[in-house]
Amino acid sequence: MDARADTSADDRELEAVEKELKDLEARLHATKKLIQNKKDSIAHSKQEAENLKAQLKTEFEELRSLSRQVVTGEDKDDEAAIADADQIRVDAVRAIEEYLM
Repeated sequence: MDARADTSADDRELEAVEKELKDLEARLHATKKLIQNKKDSIAHSKQEAENLKAQLKTEFEELRSLSRQVVTGEDKDDEAAIADADQIRVDAVRAIEEYLM
């Protein structure tokens, strides 16, 4: 009778340990999936940042080209064009900073 009691206790302990293992494996799977999702998100963010950087570089080159062109007219008109171009630059920088945060 004592041998049966010992076996029964061992069976319950084994079942409990196997259930714990199953629970841990489920948590491990969920954690691995979360890690992969974070890695994918980071990679996507880095690519987006590179795309924005390239776009900003192109826009700066366009602004640089425009600033080299001779503009005829009043100084007031030139100042307005420069202010508009500067506002575009400020907006672009702000958009990149907000995206990266």
